[in-house]
Amino acid sequence: MEKDMLYKRAQQKAKMLKDLYSHVIIYLIFNSGLFVINYLTSPGEWWVLYPVIGWGFCLSLKAIDTYTKVYRFGSEWEQRKIDQLFQKELEHMDK
Repeated sequence: MEKDMLYKRAQQKAKMLKDLYSHVIIYLIFNSGLFVINYLTSPGEWWVLYPVIGWGFCLSLKAIDTYTKVYRFGSEWEQRKIDQLFQKELEHMDK
């Protein structure tokens, strides 16, 4: 039973990473196209920076969210932290 739960959790993490990577690829392709359009139509005005920066900021927030959930602050971390704090409370009561 526990292996099934761990497998589902691993599947969820893999899906989150896959979604992030696909967003990065779309970001690169789309903004490369915008850069070409900008260069060909108005090379003196770099309006392409606005969508690149805006979308890049949102993408960086998604990356931070994904990596903190996948690698750092997932449910395993929360359970370990609860156990750690509980043990400290028990040790404090024993003194």
